[in-house]
Amino acid sequence: MKTTDAYDALVLEGGSLRCAFTAGVLDAFAAVDYKPFSSYYAVSAGSMAMISFLSGQRKHFIELSERLVEDGKFISFRSAFSDEGLMNLSHLARVVRESDPIDWESANAFIEGKHVHVVTTDYETGEPHYLQPQKENWIKSVLASATLPFVTRGKVKVRDRWMFDGGYADPIPLDRAISQGCQKILVVRTRPTGMHVERDTMDFIASYFHWGNPKLASLFETWHSRYNQIVDKLESKGTDSQFWSEIAPLHELRSDGYRITSLDLRADYRHGLEVALDWLANQ
Repeated sequence: MKTTDAYDALVLEGGSLRCAFTAGVLDAFAAVDYKPFSSYYAVSAGSMAMISFLSGQRKHFIELSERLVEDGKFISFRSAFSDEGLMNLSHLARVVRESDPIDWESANAFIEGKHVHVVTTDYETGEPHYLQPQKENWIKSVLASATLPFVTRGKVKVRDRWMFDGGYADPIPLDRAISQGCQKILVVRTRPTGMHVERDTMDFIASYFHWGNPKLASLFETWHSRYNQIVDKLESKGTDSQFWSEIAPLHELRSDGYRITSLDLRADYRHGLEVALDWLANQ
């Protein structure tokens, strides 16, 4: 591997449990100690996978995910209309705290001198926030980035602002990395290269529910268009002064939706390992 070819920024798309693929990619990087990045940008569950990578805890994300989908408390259709919603983020935080703790000391030591950003969406303005988490608010920042309207608790307060899933305001923060002067940017996707998305039923419901806030209503109406524009931009590979590339699944992942088993997660995780190792071999 040629150090002159090293990337300086890592961008992680979200995608809920599809980020089992992301975990596989990051664990492949960790296995060969490929950590050239000075800047990190992560969205939603991508920020959870990022923490495991930064703390040096290989397999942490995938083992935590398997525990959650099998215990029947994280995803529960019986709780869909409760305060916590279909996916219980309070339960996730409790499991992380009590059973699968993050090595915060190692994570904070590793990011010294680096730039780490967790993307969230402002609940009032619909604008993206790029939180730079500190030791005291790592988990809250990550939970805010992963909080989906109508699927989880809906919003989390961070630094006196209500925030939710960063995937709505900036689903693939490539432009943010570009604007901050990153020269070689690697984007880890949770959908195949070039795959577009359409506005789904949840977007229609969210737009109607937030009719009193035109900025949020518009966000839910149009976020898929912004996503598709970034997908197209990724395929351009960059400019004369800045270059970007992506690692993406070769096919649609099994860990999409809410009826997921540990076998689905493990399959997508292994797919991430394989794709990442092939990518590394060509660097």
